[in-house]
Amino acid sequence: MNSFMERTVRIETEVPVCIPTPDGKEIAETIMVKVPALQDSETNEIFLTGEALHMLDKAKARHMGVLLPDEIKDLRQRIEVTQKEMSNLLGIGEKTYTRWEAGRGRPTQSSNKILVALWEGHITVESLRSMRQPAFPWFDLVRGECPCGSEHRPTSIAANAEMEVETSHENVAVAA
Repeated sequence: MNSFMERTVRIETEVPVCIPTPDGKEIAETIMVKVPALQDSETNEIFLTGEALHMLDKAKARHMGVLLPDEIKDLRQRIEVTQKEMSNLLGIGEKTYTRWEAGRGRPTQSSNKILVALWEGHITVESLRSMRQPAFPWFDLVRGECPCGSEHRPTSIAANAEMEVETSHENVAVAA
């Protein structure tokens, strides 16, 4: 009895790829993609290789306008940032971004639009960095850094039109 690999012949076959609607609930269309495969000479069964699966995934992603994991990694390397910096720019968790590069997850539709815009040069890293900078230090105030210099949390925070801070607070130290 011959082993599986001895019985197989390399062929090219067409495989249907279903393209979902934007909400993912229905199939918008089906495209045919030619890929390499292995055919068992005894049973005539056709088996797709890892290469074929990658080609199908790439065709689907291209048709949907989604960047592939290697393209996401190439983008990050091209703009010379770390995975942590990239996740901060996109406003997502570092593990989420790492999964995208590894192919264990896909960007959301909105995240993909930002990635594609970066890829195509429609937005810059500098513009993303400027979006990540708060116009007013609300988080610093809430964390317990009061403008009066004492270590307590303000009980209310307000800003006037010139973005000057007005706080009221109790003179109570914040427990460490």
